[in-house]
Amino acid sequence: MAGREKRGRVNPKAAELRDIECFVLDMDGTINLGENLIPGAKEYIEYMQKNGVPFYFFTNNSSKAPEDYVKKLERLGFTGMTRENIMTSGDVMIHYLKTHGGQRIYLAGTPELETQFRQAGFTLLPSDTETADFAVLGFDKTFNFEKADAISRLVTAGVPFLATNIDRVCPLEDGKFCPDCGSMACMITHATGIEPKFVGKPFKETVDYILAKTGSPREKTAMVGDRLYTDVKTAVNGGIVGVAVLSGEITYQDIEDGDVAPDYILDSVYDIYMAIK
Repeated sequence: MAGREKRGRVNPKAAELRDIECFVLDMDGTINLGENLIPGAKEYIEYMQKNGVPFYFFTNNSSKAPEDYVKKLERLGFTGMTRENIMTSGDVMIHYLKTHGGQRIYLAGTPELETQFRQAGFTLLPSDTETADFAVLGFDKTFNFEKADAISRLVTAGVPFLATNIDRVCPLEDGKFCPDCGSMACMITHATGIEPKFVGKPFKETVDYILAKTGSPREKTAMVGDRLYTDVKTAVNGGIVGVAVLSGEITYQDIEDGDVAPDYILDSVYDIYMAIK
């Protein structure tokens, strides 16, 4: 997708989006706003279910179990959702480790992320370990001094430092937020002088995981989201189709003023539904 230009087509031709074989969707701002569905989202998802079009929801939040997102989707009114519909930055990290030969891991993560890693066959090492194949930091709501000390020691000793996602904060209700993985990583970097390799959105490793999981051709796989520098930039960095929706964070003017160009600019996912049905 190198050399793409801003197209600004709010209503692309139906034939173009009908060529997409796999949709990867952001959630908040794209499918829902808090506990409320964005108009047309339910019709869009139900159409894809009925017609067998593969779709997945991707979140950079590695602190929760994928099953928690299944429950959230059910709470929002969707039916037939399973673990297979969910992708997280934790999944991307697991794929990265498996393709890079890591087995013995020191993980600073929530119990939910630890469960994901163990189910994937990794050996998780205790905080007093002296070596590991990789030192991995997730969005860890159970992060403490013991974990910070352990990961700093390992990284200083030369163990490769990885982190699930670059987000500085995780938004909460009423405009509040809490520190996310990116901010926690800054603490380790400040202590050690070593920066981690991030693998979630907007990095290429996310697309590597998506394509490996789905088997979909790169040019027929779309990332749909309301954030220019995460969702759309993921598509640009990974060479898949980028679809920006104006139902959440970004505005059309943000896209015009920015340097990240989506392939399509839509008001919401309802426009995808109207184009492909």
